Amino acid sequence: MVLLDGWKDRYLDVLRLLEPRLRRGGVVLADNIHMFKRTLAPYVAHMQKGGGYVSSTLPLGTGLEYSVRI
Repeated sequence: MVLLDGWKDRYLDVLRLLEPRLRRGGVVLADNIHMFKRTLAPYVAHMQKGGGYVSSTLPLGTGLEYSVRI
């Protein structure tokens, strides 16, 4: 499991560093999706559109992207 809740413009960079070690079925949680919608748009697009994940934005707090590696 990976929890992303740091520099918002680095979510995708951090994920790419960790992906070689993230197994199928691994979970990635990213916080503040709604609060930083513009900054996190590339990250959300990667997770929801063919990045090798099944992903959904949950309406918890300021938005939580819940993704599972496939």
